[in-house]
Amino acid sequence: MKTNLTETERRIGQFLETLVGQRFTKETLENYIENKLGYKVLLEDISKDDDELTDFNLLGGIDNKATKVYGFIDIYFLKMRNNGFDGANIYITEVSYEFE
Repeated sequence: MKTNLTETERRIGQFLETLVGQRFTKETLENYIENKLGYKVLLEDISKDDDELTDFNLLGGIDNKATKVYGFIDIYFLKMRNNGFDGANIYITEVSYEFE
């Protein structure tokens, strides 16, 4: 695990932490992250009924050659019982990130 973050990595981490407590769909979350970071981050729902994880989890990778930022994002979420007025169906509870 990298301990000394660059200023860019620190800004990305701070942005990711602002996602906690917000509601999205997977697609709107990907678009929101892309608009804020300036490049696409694809998220994969790695939640399975038969795994040991207790939370629902989206996993994404950061691979930006222009800024030389590489790493992984874990976004933990709750599935909403009813979609929000904007179609949101996930509520972000926690984020984790690691840079290489």
